[in-house]
Amino acid sequence: LLDLLTIARSRKHIQKYYGIEETGRFPERLKPINLRTDVDQAGEFRSIRDINNEIRRLTLAAYAPLRYVLPKKQAAYDEKYSQKVRGGTGIFRQVDREESLVHLLRVNALKRMESSVVSFTLTLQRQLADVEATLARIDARDEDIEEIDIEDVDADDPAFESLLVGRKVKVLLKDVDLVRWKQDLVEDRNRLATLHAAAKQVDATRDAKLAALREVIETKCRSPINSGNHKVLVFTAFADTAQYLYHELSSWARKKLGLHSALITGAGHNQTTLPNLRKDFASIITSFAPRAKERPEDLAGEGELDLLIATDCISEGQNLQDCDTVINYDIHWNPVRIIQRFGRIDRIGSPNDRIQLVNFWPNME
Repeated sequence: LLDLLTIARSRKHIQKYYGIEETGRFPERLKPINLRTDVDQAGEFRSIRDINNEIRRLTLAAYAPLRYVLPKKQAAYDEKYSQKVRGGTGIFRQVDREESLVHLLRVNALKRMESSVVSFTLTLQRQLADVEATLARIDARDEDIEEIDIEDVDADDPAFESLLVGRKVKVLLKDVDLVRWKQDLVEDRNRLATLHAAAKQVDATRDAKLAALREVIETKCRSPINSGNHKVLVFTAFADTAQYLYHELSSWARKKLGLHSALITGAGHNQTTLPNLRKDFASIITSFAPRAKERPEDLAGEGELDLLIATDCISEGQNLQDCDTVINYDIHWNPVRIIQRFGRIDRIGSPNDRIQLVNFWPNME
């Protein structure tokens, strides 16, 4: 829908009101290639639909301590943590904010599963660690603590550290229904541990989506859509996935296809297989698109990149039209990002006759 309405309308607007006589034409956009792959080549990992159902069963109790505050203590916590709605008379309760966070965490876990099994594994690992830490704090509580009210507690005072649990919002352990909270935490721990153990088994040798990406890149290089153009731009929403792809593809691409690769995540962990190329943002971008970036002749010795793996830190404002193929390894939360990503190569005056968009979609079957 976005492709038909937004991009097409923008093209027509430019052609009608600005003309292309002096700037050059737009390249032909080939029909997008849409791929739906399994997670595990061995067929042992559950479907994404089943994984989503498991994620929805998580209570994520470690991130919602106010949910377990005893009824007689709730008014005190509402008074301490709730905020007046700006410009109105209502109250925005912290417990509602926590529930919103829990929903976001569930969605984020699913999106990371859609991105890569490695990204999903890391998320499960972090959430499991948070559950274990909360359970440890509960088990280590002192039953003989002095009676104290939450109104008198300074959450930043180290003296109260042993009495409190939670992150930004702190609760006194004595004010919480510990039996119910611990029950939900243990259930989360068991469910997360099961998912984590299964996800860890799907390494790069069993990763069906990674295998499909290799096939797409190899097919493109063996049969380029524009003569001699082997450049491929791979986008992912998550830095963990980008680092995983670079680790698994860079050596393979160099040995099998003769391509040099680079990684840009925006977090200062850029990588490249070109030995003489600096790892800063500008150097990598320029080596990937030397024509569009008008690289000086005296820098040609740095070499040229053909495979660029990146997060959305380069999805806006970059002219990368030396490349003719964009691969969305995952679909961003915001669909406008897909337009922005493709816009790096779908530009007026492109040296390519044709450009290609490849989308990886989750297989929900």
